[in-house]
Amino acid sequence: MKLTIVIPYPNASEEYLIWSEDEKNIDFRNNHREARRCSIAFAAAELERYLVKTIRNVTISVTSRVPESGTYIELKITDGDNCDGSFSLEPTGGNLIISGNGRAGVIYGAYELLRLQGWRWFAPGKGGEVAPDMTDDLIIPAERTECRASMQFRGFDFEPVSMESVQLLLWMARNRMNVYGWRPSSGALGRKLGMLACSGGHIFEAILNPENTLPNGKTLWEEHRNWYGLPPDGQRIRERALRTQFCVTADGLMEFLAEELIRKLQHDWYELDIVYLWGFDTWGSTCNCEKCKELGNATDQSIYFLSRMRELIDVALRDGRLDHNLRLAACIYEGTCNIEPPSKLFPDNIVESGDIGIFYPINRCYADNLADDSCAKNRFYYDVLKGWLRFEKRILLWVGEYYNVSKYEDLPLLFSQRIANDLSRYANDGIDGMTYMHLPLVNWAMRTLTQSMYAQMMWESKTNVADFLTEYFSKWYGPHADKIREAYQKIEEAWKHISQWRNWHGSILAQMLRWDGKKPESALETNYHFETIGEFIRAGRRSAELLREAMAITNDAIETEKRRNSQISHNAAATAVNPIEQMKNINLNVYEMRLGEDRRMLRYGLDTMSLMTDITDYHNALYNEDSGKAEILWRRIEQTANDMDMYYIPIGYEQPGAGLVSKDALTRTQLRGVVSLCRAHRKD
Repeated sequence: MKLTIVIPYPNASEEYLIWSEDEKNIDFRNNHREARRCSIAFAAAELERYLVKTIRNVTISVTSRVPESGTYIELKITDGDNCDGSFSLEPTGGNLIISGNGRAGVIYGAYELLRLQGWRWFAPGKGGEVAPDMTDDLIIPAERTECRASMQFRGFDFEPVSMESVQLLLWMARNRMNVYGWRPSSGALGRKLGMLACSGGHIFEAILNPENTLPNGKTLWEEHRNWYGLPPDGQRIRERALRTQFCVTADGLMEFLAEELIRKLQHDWYELDIVYLWGFDTWGSTCNCEKCKELGNATDQSIYFLSRMRELIDVALRDGRLDHNLRLAACIYEGTCNIEPPSKLFPDNIVESGDIGIFYPINRCYADNLADDSCAKNRFYYDVLKGWLRFEKRILLWVGEYYNVSKYEDLPLLFSQRIANDLSRYANDGIDGMTYMHLPLVNWAMRTLTQSMYAQMMWESKTNVADFLTEYFSKWYGPHADKIREAYQKIEEAWKHISQWRNWHGSILAQMLRWDGKKPESALETNYHFETIGEFIRAGRRSAELLREAMAITNDAIETEKRRNSQISHNAAATAVNPIEQMKNINLNVYEMRLGEDRRMLRYGLDTMSLMTDITDYHNALYNEDSGKAEILWRRIEQTANDMDMYYIPIGYEQPGAGLVSKDALTRTQLRGVVSLCRAHRKD
């Protein structure tokens, strides 16, 4: 088969590969022609790379003109500034025209054609892709197909500086995600892929540290005490200055913060398209001075701040101090005291600029859908979200989920039911984008399903979830699909109360971290879904049993795969005559590698659930003065803690600054200190 890929640039045949990898030499913001050429050439190169592995005996060339004979794929960009990624596939006489609405669109269109051939990218890197069986023909749609995302903005929260990966950005593009955390080494690649760069967050704790020294030698506190929010008791105290949100009406403060922001945007954050401007993450209060109270509720104060920042950014744009516009993004969040809907209309300037509010339901329940009226916790959050959505003219709204936040990291969590139901509801309600805390860069294991499903539902909220899951398990686990799907169902059921176990406020973990290890003066508090602590402990025992059952299924699949691999590898090894052939033998173990990764994460999850449950039961036994039961439980706690001290859970990221850490499993559970306090008390 002769196949031609057509891109609209002279000398394409000789130079398309050079153009496709030229991103570091291009000013994507100002040189639109070279930017478009780079992205469209990359789309052509990707089609060539994958189609030669898809179609038997195919000969592929890239040219600038439609050929007189043979099959061709023509790539076009209809709007170079659009980043939502929409595109069309238009068949014409056995050929195909891919028209991308923006640079991202033509790349997504190319990947969509590859998806039609059977390619899937479930995880970053070569090991994360699934290839189709080779065929003799190119599969093209029977009629024109228009593809547009259900949500305009689709990304992750990238906080630590070290979270940088070229393979991850490629995975995101192949799964049609368009918001990434800008990093120096991979930023140009993100530009080529048509992505929007974001950064920022809780930056004002550092900027407004009361001990910061001014040029006159005084500290911020000494010179500008009135910049710090007035607490409810009316007393500004240096040591508690950051527990109250700053005073948004204080003379000179907005100008000071804008100058700090503009300096960052001129240098470290020059490449940003979206900057996160979040308040103090201290779960305190907002300023109670009379001028701030006149603005309205706490959220009205934060909206006023966002509007003032927009005004001052716009002044800097007019004055030439900034050379490009960008979106400002505020968080909607209990920790910054601005979760309730505003009581007033949104200022025109932040609406017209397309600025953003990101709704973070940090203590939501994952046993239920967010819109489930039967769950009091989720009902609160969903009512708040609807309050924000009620405005006809509003800022853009995203939802920030918590599938891998710090309290949950490295646990074998699954959210397939929540992702299927919540994201379709969010899209139907008019949510403009999604993000979640925090994307893991390595050791995805069963989180591979979370990432893949999350990306898919943001792109197409009406995805047939049953078909998606069937395809996922079949392609990712091959002959073990049915077994591992059963194991996944057990894992998801086991962890459905993760928020009650490990959330920030009111959870078992939160209460344990306040315990001194002595005989408790009061019983642990139960939370929604559980009436007694005994019921909670029984649920923990049942969860541990489900995880053991999932582990047994996974172990059985691994042993089956080992036997299968030993026979196949033995036969293949006899014919391997060079390093390339030997590498093929390694690829034969792909299912064994995936199952092994699942098992390692499952081991940590089972140990964590067992330890959490035993410590909860131990606390209860001490409170009830059941010394016999307490002794039995303590021996189990010591054994599990000792086991978890003998293996690592990589990998964590240092904050602030660049760097990696690798904690032992016991430390990773956040329960090491609890065990130590209990042990110390037992020696008294």
